[in-house]
Amino acid sequence: MEVILYGALSTVWWISSLSILLPLVILLKFSKTFRSKWFSWIFMNCLGPIFNPKLKPLRKRAFDILKEHLKDRQKDVPLEVLEIGIGGGANLQYYPSNSNLTALDMNESFETYFNETKKKYPQITYKKMVTAMAENMKDIEDSSMDVVVCTFVLCSVQNVQSALSEIKRVLKPGGKFLCLEHVAFPHSQWSYTIQRFVAPLWHLYFDGCFPDRDIAEEIRKKGFTDVVFENVYPNSLTLFVRPQIVGIATK
Repeated sequence: MEVILYGALSTVWWISSLSILLPLVILLKFSKTFRSKWFSWIFMNCLGPIFNPKLKPLRKRAFDILKEHLKDRQKDVPLEVLEIGIGGGANLQYYPSNSNLTALDMNESFETYFNETKKKYPQITYKKMVTAMAENMKDIEDSSMDVVVCTFVLCSVQNVQSALSEIKRVLKPGGKFLCLEHVAFPHSQWSYTIQRFVAPLWHLYFDGCFPDRDIAEEIRKKGFTDVVFENVYPNSLTLFVRPQIVGIATK
């Protein structure tokens, strides 16, 4: 029944996008500036307020996993953290103590929102903000980070393997890659067919996001020394992005 409902909603979305929403579609398709500003605004003012409360348990679980893997660290030594796609800073409340944060996002329109959020968490030392794609983090030195945080980002990068190569490059030996992402349903399920059907629209409206990537497999292929993921399907989330992975990989 749910698949039929979402199939109908997806069909209506397609028809609307090719008719009454066509001017918006054209702007999103051909103007990167408009697309970036559109996404940062709609994410912070519409999607964030709706989905962030539902995602809080997943974010907390991710950072609980990180703390488990860092339990033997010397807490008086600052933890060098890079967060990729930091957006408005939704993860800051979960950061370990004594963290030095380098923030990176390809969409500079988020910086204003992030600057407001970081004021609430003065216990974090903010080193710098970098505007760059995850596939080309040339301003971040090799083997300089203890932790790379990446939540709901690999769904949107242009090349997942290139982004993962950069993550491995900037991590210190033994460094941790903390990942929380929405992923594809198993390919045998009708829900995956719905994800595939809506993917072109989702990609356009949400600044390059793909709802149907197998990100866990991409990470496993990258050759991290240890990869541990949990698969969860929160019913509170829309079917399009319901499958989630949360876990950690070690360089």
